[in-house]
This record gives sequence, C-alpha cells and structure tokens, in this order.
Amino acid sequence: MSTTWKTYRETGKIGVDDGLRKLGLLVVDDESAIVESLKEVFQDVFDIYGASSPQRGLELFKEHGPKIVLSDQRMPQMTGLDLLTRIKEIDPDTVRILITGYSDITVVVKALNEALVAKYLTKPWSHEDLRRIVVAAARQYMRDHGMTVQEAMLRGFLGA
Repeated sequence: MSTTWKTYRETGKIGVDDGLRKLGLLVVDDESAIVESLKEVFQDVFDIYGASSPQRGLELFKEHGPKIVLSDQRMPQMTGLDLLTRIKEIDPDTVRILITGYSDITVVVKALNEALVAKYLTKPWSHEDLRRIVVAAARQYMRDHGMTVQEAMLRGFLGA
C-alpha cells in the first residue's frame, strides 16, 4: 500500500506496509494455486517472485536477490529445506521461512537448529497470520542491517 500525502498529513505516519517492496519476496511451492494465492496476499507489500518448482525458485533468487524467501517443504526433486540451504549459501542474510503441511518435527528442528530458517509455518495457515509473520521478518531484516525506515528509503529498499 502506498502512502498518499493526504494520509501522511492526517496521520503523520508512513503506511504500515510501505518500505518493504524493494526487499522482495520469493514464494516457492509446487502447487501453483498456492503460489498465486500468496502473490495476491503480498502484492501490495513486496515485489513478488513466484515459482512452482525449487529449481525455478533458485533461478529467480539468483536473478532478483529477494531478501525474504517463503518455501514449501515437500516438493518433487528438492525439498524446501534443500532449497533454503542453497539460498543461505548464496546469501546468508536472506530471511528464510519454511512452510510444511506435515507434522515432520525432525525437519523443523533441523532447520531451526542449523539456522536454515528464521520461522516455520504449518499448513493450513491464516493469510493474516502469514502476512504478519512475513512483514515482521522483513522489518527485522531491516533492523538487523542497521536500517531505520528513513535510511532504508534512502538506500532504495523502501518506497512505492
């Protein structure tokens, strides 16, 4: 959502989701309907890159360098954990979030213990909770990199 001058004058605040767009969000799930659904959920917050295979997700990551990655765990040819491991090797600062539809606690524990993911979610999820978690992770990324909202805007990470 882009903040209008009128909104800024009335509230004195930049919109809740302003500033995150240029961080970028990569969504990877072998179910294309889920990818499209998540693109709709986040289209007003981030530049979105969607892939219905881990291989395509890795290509998009290398091409666009999004700072937030949301990946399903169970996919053919490569698991979400394998994909996130590769992404971490390329850019360890990327915020990686794993989605699993199964209660595979071993995978989740491994991912958390090895710092391969910042968060994990189980299917089904509410879009509101998912959006809150992903936006919070993006804001944490900015804080971890010493960026205030104003600094992030100057660096080109913020703004519509």
